[in-house]
Amino acid sequence: MTSIAQRQELQNKIWKIANDVRGSVDGWDFKQFVLGTLFYRFISENFTNYIEGGDESVNYPSLSDDVITPEIKDDAVKTKGYFIYPSQLFVNVAKTANTNSNLNTDLKAIFDSIESSANGYPSEQDIKGLFADFDTTSSRLGNTVENKNSRLAAVIKGVEELNFGKFEDNQIDLFGDAYEFLISKYAANAGKSGGEYFTPTHVSKLIAQLALHNQTTVNKIYDPAAGSGSLLLQAKKHFDKHIIEEGFFGQEVNHTTYNLARMNMFLHNINYDKFHIVLGDTLRDPHLGDEKPFDAIVSNPPYSVKWIGDDDPTLINDDRFAPAGVLAPKSKADFAFVLHALSYLSSKGRAAIVCFPGIFYRAGAEQKIRKYLVDNNYVESVISLAPNLFYGTTIAVNILVLSKHKTDTKTQFIDVSGEDFFKKETNNNVMTDKHIKKVIEMFDSKEEVAHVATSMDNSKIAEKDYNLSVSVYVDPKDNREKVDINRLSEDISNIVENINQLRAEIDNTVNKIPDLFNFEELSDSGRVVQTVLGDENYVEIANSGRKPVKASLRVAGKTPYYGANNIQDYVDGFTHEGEYILIAEDGSKSLENYSIQYAVGKFWANNHVHVIRGKNGLDSKFLFYYLQVVNFIPFLSGGGRAKLTKGKLIEIPITFPPIEIQKQIVNILDSYTELSAKLSAKLSAELSAREKQYEYYRNALLAFPKNKLVE
Repeated sequence: MTSIAQRQELQNKIWKIANDVRGSVDGWDFKQFVLGTLFYRFISENFTNYIEGGDESVNYPSLSDDVITPEIKDDAVKTKGYFIYPSQLFVNVAKTANTNSNLNTDLKAIFDSIESSANGYPSEQDIKGLFADFDTTSSRLGNTVENKNSRLAAVIKGVEELNFGKFEDNQIDLFGDAYEFLISKYAANAGKSGGEYFTPTHVSKLIAQLALHNQTTVNKIYDPAAGSGSLLLQAKKHFDKHIIEEGFFGQEVNHTTYNLARMNMFLHNINYDKFHIVLGDTLRDPHLGDEKPFDAIVSNPPYSVKWIGDDDPTLINDDRFAPAGVLAPKSKADFAFVLHALSYLSSKGRAAIVCFPGIFYRAGAEQKIRKYLVDNNYVESVISLAPNLFYGTTIAVNILVLSKHKTDTKTQFIDVSGEDFFKKETNNNVMTDKHIKKVIEMFDSKEEVAHVATSMDNSKIAEKDYNLSVSVYVDPKDNREKVDINRLSEDISNIVENINQLRAEIDNTVNKIPDLFNFEELSDSGRVVQTVLGDENYVEIANSGRKPVKASLRVAGKTPYYGANNIQDYVDGFTHEGEYILIAEDGSKSLENYSIQYAVGKFWANNHVHVIRGKNGLDSKFLFYYLQVVNFIPFLSGGGRAKLTKGKLIEIPITFPPIEIQKQIVNILDSYTELSAKLSAKLSAELSAREKQYEYYRNALLAFPKNKLVE
């Protein structure tokens, strides 16, 4: 199995566990129990691997807690940052999970023990509170201890069954990626509440590559609104081949996502001494000022969040905001995050920040901040992304790239909002690696790309009141169709001529009908048969050959698979062959215009259609046309989802003339049907051509010079 297939299988299993176990609990609320269990298993196996050190004679889970000396524990905590006794390991807890009546309290005690093992050590702040959101006594798990234990056991046993492989076979990546996958799935299904905490992987890749572009080494990487840590982790993945001297730093105001970020660091094999994630309000209470400057900053701060702003007069003297001479508006803290990032950025580094588009053109304080950024030559690029890339919002956001080492006084603008730069998927648009590569190449070269990328001298930006909207500087491509008006007029004339010919043919066909036969004479002579569909002398009911097959079990092929309302699928094999009429048994879209289909050749019928055909002088095609004018309503039962039982089907009356007359009627109706379809297509073509003609002349008539006044 390839790594991609293995990862996909693992992700599907994890999502199934999450959905099957949570029951009526909201997915976003329940995520902590699934994510926490995954994390618990990971650190247990990671710690076991460390203790055993590849020695096959040592089986740490089988050891007694009594063999652990203070020296062993001390050494392990100094290295790993925490300690787990053999009895506390996930594998041992899982063995008795289904029968342990104290499971919820035992888990709480284990988690408290793991966290407290770091007390007094350098890792204390990195370990403290890791399991705080894994509340084993929460009412979300159930109203009774028994219910809580049952649901906890189900999650534990489900996670136990997952195959992560061996550590030496990239177990860590699989664990971490599975963890990120689950976070992203919850975010996608939670709407805005999820989108606040997770940046899609593909966007994270782009941001990380922009921030790290052309840097051979970085001192450290920082995210001032870290969320679940996805941006930092993408930076790690992109930059593993280089040297990250001091590791990964971030601050997060939400306690739940703060814990997620720290867990995610461990899961991706970033040891406690290589990351420093802190809890707190980045704007009002920054904790990492002593760590600055940073060579790489990545961030997707919350859009237009409120903050204290000038209600706190001391902030204007803050080193982060003072140089701009103005604070971001209280109702929109976007530029406060930007100025914070700029303040923490080193002279050789870059910051790539996701921004709400409005901050690039609004007046007032935001305009003054833009002036400060442009006049000091900090803005390297503004990149306009496609809409619907992020979970929880369809907004087409921008990426602002800041730099303190530019060699020119120009600002680059890149518009990658077009369909050449994303792939449409069911819920969200996605930037593939190919799309990201194209953006990075344009960012690197700074070359002009028509309708996509341009660089503008900062003096020109000043002339436009420091507007940094990409659309102001990148001319959109004119995708309007070029119309040859002479050719179009000729096409319209030909279409009209064809329409007139078709109308004449239809009139000719209709005019022949009265002369073909005398219906009253046929009736009087007894040559018209009056019977019902259940008359086996004239009608074959072939329902016995029907065979329903679930969509998941169908074998793809070329044979049409019929349901109540036309073809549902194409499959391999068939149930019937020949000319048949298919009448809806249930589920017809319309009761007044009941679903009747005509099938020729090989086809597959499920149990939602009756399958019949004429015999012994009853033409099947004639019967098909006849049934289209029958009122089915008196024969239906079941209300809104009406059903035509076989018992009622066989009661439907039919009347038909001799076979030779049936065939004449069929020929007329076939001809009329074909001509009508052609006429409809030509009328549609004429309408479309007329619309193009109108648009051409409208644009031509209104395109007079607008800079000249009427004399």
